[in-house]
Amino acid sequence: MSQFCPICEKPFTEEDLYDAKTPFSFKCRGCQSRVYEVKTSLLLLIPALGFAGLLIFLSEQINGWLLPILPFIENWPIALIAIVFLFPIYYFGENTLVKLTYKHGKFFSRRKRVA
Repeated sequence: MSQFCPICEKPFTEEDLYDAKTPFSFKCRGCQSRVYEVKTSLLLLIPALGFAGLLIFLSEQINGWLLPILPFIENWPIALIAIVFLFPIYYFGENTLVKLTYKHGKFFSRRKRVA
């Protein structure tokens, strides 16, 4: 299934969504207008929030397991533990969310279509 820019109607790819710096929006390569995902609904939001909760839970568990072995990590922030130990899981989850957005999303732009 191919997605198209609502302004210039040029197709965009999953790579455009991967390269976006903000979730659920990106710039069209054809007309440079900002394209937003309109259907940021439960289908996309619940997996994203559940995934964030899972990363926090796993980071706390890893911290608990490693604390007796490496006592100096007691003062490390949980985010640092998540980045160091859970980056492959984070990368997989981010890619899955982008694929879900591309496959099930409906996109719009706030710019008016030029006739």
